[in-house]
Amino acid sequence: MANLETSPSNNLRSCLFSGLRWKVGSQVMQQILSLGSAVVMARLLSPEDFGLLSMASVFTGIVHVVLDLGLGAALVQRANIESHHISSVFWMNIGVGFGLSLVGIFLSWPIAIFYQTPAVQWVISALACCFFIVALGSTQEALLTRKMRFRALELRRMLSHLVGIIGGLIMAYMGWGVWSLVGRIVITSLLGTILLWYVSNWRPTWKFRWADIQQMSGFSNNVLGGNLLGYVGRNVDNLLIGRFLGAVELGFYSMAYNLMTAPLDRIAQVLAGVLFPALARQQEDLTKVKQSWFRANQLVVAVVIPLVVGLILLAPELIRVFYGEKWLPAAPILQILAVRALVVGLKALDGTVLIAIGQTQLRLNLIATSVGVAVLSFLIGIPFGIRGVALSFTSFTSLVSIIGLYLTLKCVNSNFIAYFSNLSEILYATAGMTVGVFAMKMLWLGSASSLLVTAILLGGILYLGTLQLIAPNIIQEGIGILPARWANKFSRFSVRSNT
Repeated sequence: MANLETSPSNNLRSCLFSGLRWKVGSQVMQQILSLGSAVVMARLLSPEDFGLLSMASVFTGIVHVVLDLGLGAALVQRANIESHHISSVFWMNIGVGFGLSLVGIFLSWPIAIFYQTPAVQWVISALACCFFIVALGSTQEALLTRKMRFRALELRRMLSHLVGIIGGLIMAYMGWGVWSLVGRIVITSLLGTILLWYVSNWRPTWKFRWADIQQMSGFSNNVLGGNLLGYVGRNVDNLLIGRFLGAVELGFYSMAYNLMTAPLDRIAQVLAGVLFPALARQQEDLTKVKQSWFRANQLVVAVVIPLVVGLILLAPELIRVFYGEKWLPAAPILQILAVRALVVGLKALDGTVLIAIGQTQLRLNLIATSVGVAVLSFLIGIPFGIRGVALSFTSFTSLVSIIGLYLTLKCVNSNFIAYFSNLSEILYATAGMTVGVFAMKMLWLGSASSLLVTAILLGGILYLGTLQLIAPNIIQEGIGILPARWANKFSRFSVRSNT
């Protein structure tokens, strides 16, 4: 059979910007829905409910990382694939998904004993059913990504996310407690898989060849190992806090951690998802890879860094206004973790670059080092409470992140000077915004809600105004992601402002 088409368009730049438009629109909508639902649920549910879900997610979330064994990334990155490769990957995913669902249900009881929290057993059992559901659609998702059909992927993601949130909110309002959080996840997973089958025209055949899996195992094993270790590093804190400090303390930590990672995850994952198949097609030309990476990273940093700085400056007011007084202990934790997000935001796409150019072993080694350091930092911090965990984690892992960025730059024949020179205007604009907002906060005499609104407006004006003056090209690059009609209007306004 002839090789399957790798892209619906010969114009890679057109596909890239089209994908960015859809992903940005999708993530903006999901972010608004997630924040809105989190505010409502935080008022309807208790910190213990969120803590129970976080306890369960330490174990159920790891399965979603290993679910496709890294074979989805292999399907995207591989230059040529045949239909029998895809069919073999599909049946492998089905078998693994079904097996992991059974394992999750079986292990739910000993995990509950470990936490000394019986209620978490049934939460884990319910979430384990999602493993098989997600596995049913993972191959279709990889194929749509390979063909850069981001419109179909994001429409499906937005709809399933919306329906899941609505279902969860209804359950929370009815007093279902932690089961409203579980229900949201199950509904989103089920509808998401159904929609993947609807939008994908590929259907499996009754063919499975172990040789097909072995052909992709070298690449996929390194990707899988890196993803698995990365997940452990991101979640061992939940494990230790849940075990030694309890569900309530874990609820505060989880709320802070999720708020800290929201800007980074939503923005960086958007560009990483689009950039990966694009860089994979340029992997033989490191100069082009570096140029694409640097341009994409400008967009990530331009959005993430000012948002994270805003979280650091306004965390108490944000928590008080949106989540209520009972969540205020999460504010200092959020401020500490946000410092780490600044460092991670500067190198958010380096893992995507390493996978795209085939440096999966280096990525695996970097993640293994990061996880080892993270575990050590948690053990050091636990005796000092939640703040001790956050401070220790931030300090140790930020250093490892900087080292990882240095090694990634070497892989594309670049260095720190070129990298930060590419971001200098963004950092200057952020510094100006920080000084203005901090000064205003020190002089403010009004309520927390009025301070929050005024600070956001002032920060936005200072940041965007400064960036427009010193780096209008970055503004134009961001505008280019918007739909053509909106982009033309913003471009004309930007040009007039600059002149």
